[in-house]
Amino acid sequence: MRKVLLVMLVGCSANDPMYVPGQTTLEAGMMDAMGNTVASAKGTLTLPIKTETMDDANARAALTTQLMVQVPYIKIDDIAVEVEYTVKNLDSEDGTAKVELNGANELFEYDPTLFADPNPEDEAPPPPGLAANSDIPITVPANGEVDGLFTEDETKEASVDLDEITRGNINEFTAVLTPADKNKQSFQPVTPLMYDAMGNALPQTPMGAEIPRAAFPHIIRFDLVFTPDHHMVLDYNIRIRDLRGNVVDDKGLTAPTSELDPFDMIMPYMPALPPPPG
Repeated sequence: MRKVLLVMLVGCSANDPMYVPGQTTLEAGMMDAMGNTVASAKGTLTLPIKTETMDDANARAALTTQLMVQVPYIKIDDIAVEVEYTVKNLDSEDGTAKVELNGANELFEYDPTLFADPNPEDEAPPPPGLAANSDIPITVPANGEVDGLFTEDETKEASVDLDEITRGNINEFTAVLTPADKNKQSFQPVTPLMYDAMGNALPQTPMGAEIPRAAFPHIIRFDLVFTPDHHMVLDYNIRIRDLRGNVVDDKGLTAPTSELDPFDMIMPYMPALPPPPG
């Protein structure tokens, strides 16, 4: 990974991005002290967003009243974010690895491990990551390394998908795997997914007004899940541009806690699951 990524730049205007290094190196694919294989590792990084000012909060409340839908503090066009990473293979054999992107906006957290199909015999596919390419294995040569990137466009698309899944009740596979439009201007929420006694999904119908782009939240916490098939490590950095010009703290993650928004009202996304057999 380029050395410049390890430097946190001072200032964060739209043309002066900040690079925030991941706080830990993710390691997996090796044996632990108990002789078990460590299948995956997870890294989490919340963006260094300033605490919301009273003026911003009042403006947001007024827009919420006008649009009749909750407007987030950090909206989709306020920031631009990309995630760069390097996978290093510590094994003497070629291997593959998956890097899954998940995370949270200030309203909801998306963690596929929180909801699993209760009917394992159904062999249902696991819920997808928020980035459409999360499930594509990366080939890493023996004792080699490979760089990867979730682009600004991909993190915007993931942000739209997260809002569609949570506030829109849109099926996660539909939201993630349907060709995304980072410039989408609105989407129509539907009724929450429900199942009949036989486990069949009931039809979903439109519910409420469309959610406009002015109320789309951007992801503010990024979760990477690293799953290699050999002993490998992953290092990552987040590059953030403050398009709004006043929401990213110049001190980054070294800023005092009092300066950073804690985003402590995030709810886990928990979709309805089909009933167990019998």
